[in-house]
Amino acid sequence: MKKRLSIIIGIVLGIVLIAALVLGAVEFNHKPVSHHRETHSAKITVNQFIKQVAPAAQREQKKYHIPASITIAQAGTESNWGRSKLAYKYNNLFGIKANSKHDRVRMYTTENINGKNKQVKQYFQVYDSWDDSIKSHTYLIVRGTADDHDRFRGVQKAKNYQQAAYELQKNGYATDPNYADELIYAIQKFHLDKYDK
Repeated sequence: MKKRLSIIIGIVLGIVLIAALVLGAVEFNHKPVSHHRETHSAKITVNQFIKQVAPAAQREQKKYHIPASITIAQAGTESNWGRSKLAYKYNNLFGIKANSKHDRVRMYTTENINGKNKQVKQYFQVYDSWDDSIKSHTYLIVRGTADDHDRFRGVQKAKNYQQAAYELQKNGYATDPNYADELIYAIQKFHLDKYDK
């Protein structure tokens, strides 16, 4: 009788232990997804913007050899230095198009089509933070596009920010035919190359 009771107690304790482990694992793995999205002022100054995005750009430079000055200049020129609605409300600094039906917003953008600027409506990716937007930009540069995974490899291999800017333009990062020159101008005007060191 004692042996049978010990076996039953052992089985019950085993079941309780297994249940506790399973529930603990479920609880541990089930973290509520926080969709707390950063918001920013539409009246941010250029210097405030640069100070806010520079640390993330430098972190990505250390990992992937994309000049921080290029990342900052692209973020700045693409988002009007954080003042575009896509940037301050939806944290998309680079005008990255949506690649799914989730976390996206439809907005007008200017595209250069056959030498003429045209307003077109597109779906853009929504990010939780500017850091997330910068990580996504890095991913695009490192991984390329679906049709050419090495499309922007030259940006990582560039010897300086000028070469990196022309690599972006040459490989079709933007439709603007003056894209590289605009990036270089911004880098020189705001001394962004100091973040490359």
